[in-house]
Amino acid sequence: MDERELVRQSLEGDKRSLEVLLTSIQGLVYNVSLRFLWEREDAEDATQEILIKVITNLGKYSGKSKLSTWVYRVAVNYLLNVRKTKIEKAVSFDAFARDLGELQAPAEYDLPDRMLMERELKTACTMAMLQCLNRDLRIAFILGSVLKLKSKIAAEVVGISPENFRKRVEKSRKLLRSFLGANCGVYNPANPCRCKKRINTALKCGLIHKRKAHFSGQVEELNEEMEEFHSMEGIYHNHGNIKSDTDIVRQINALLSRKEISNID
Repeated sequence: MDERELVRQSLEGDKRSLEVLLTSIQGLVYNVSLRFLWEREDAEDATQEILIKVITNLGKYSGKSKLSTWVYRVAVNYLLNVRKTKIEKAVSFDAFARDLGELQAPAEYDLPDRMLMERELKTACTMAMLQCLNRDLRIAFILGSVLKLKSKIAAEVVGISPENFRKRVEKSRKLLRSFLGANCGVYNPANPCRCKKRINTALKCGLIHKRKAHFSGQVEELNEEMEEFHSMEGIYHNHGNIKSDTDIVRQINALLSRKEISNID
């Protein structure tokens, strides 16, 4: 169904059309939220709040841009103003570099799930680096370098000129490139840090978990060439699309049925 028709039917009260619409954008919202906030639980909460904002403001969608562009704008406005998370308050490039240099496990992790834990750590580590960027640079990098939005569209989402958006993306790349080049053994083999040597430490400090994979267990496609990354964008782009294991649309439908969400505007 054409997205404008889907919106029209949703505004007219067609619950099935609204469910189809929410399902079609849930992954988009969750992926930008997870990369921005890092914690899965925070991302799921943000996704629900953003989808509710989409519902209550759907009448404001003019149809002049693609629905996904408008949804990104709603999501970004929410994320840029949401309360800072614990990791966002605590992490910085300097602190991260100290941790990589000091927190070395006494022995390599050598259990049968080592490959899963290593993929989990790679994803968690590179995504945690994004928390070292200020919010404007972080969202610019996510939209421009990870999600590959064209600068004109991404600039519209953020509300700045395409030129200024490209400047933000380049600044974020420069900061991440500098950090990766000085610390990451995947990005620069000359660095001593190796994911497989840090699994025990990451498990101990809670960066990753054995019982439930935070990232890799929900990734649809993880590139098998992770050991051959030659670019910073490659590291992030190869995370793939990450699924939430929570049915957020179902939760919203329950809220709608109990009339805990106001009428669509």
